[in-house]
Amino acid sequence: MEEATTSGIVSHKKVTMAAEPLGTKELYSKIEEFSEIIDMLRLEVSILVSKVDNLERNITSLPVSVRIVEVKETTVEEAKEEIQRYYEEHKGESIYPDNAADQLGLDLKITMQAVEELIKAGKLEEM
Repeated sequence: MEEATTSGIVSHKKVTMAAEPLGTKELYSKIEEFSEIIDMLRLEVSILVSKVDNLERNITSLPVSVRIVEVKETTVEEAKEEIQRYYEEHKGESIYPDNAADQLGLDLKITMQAVEELIKAGKLEEM
């Protein structure tokens, strides 16, 4: 196979036949083989299109909720007081520290440190 180029850009390829041409039987056999491959590829494409359609439907039906939480600057000691009050107000509920941080507008890192200290001091219990 030779490439014909013009100023460095491939414009077309020259294709030559094999030294011995295929007989009629072999030619029909190759056509049938290619036809089967094309049918399999059509089926695969059809399946992929169906999967993409399902994904698109699922994505558009997902509920999306965005909340912007304004985080106030606070010390760990101040956070501990707020968190302890929050947990007392929600006694009996299972509250994750990240939810408490969101509700109180606290930095997550400070909240996690405060919660750990409150657990060590026996003022909060891990569930």
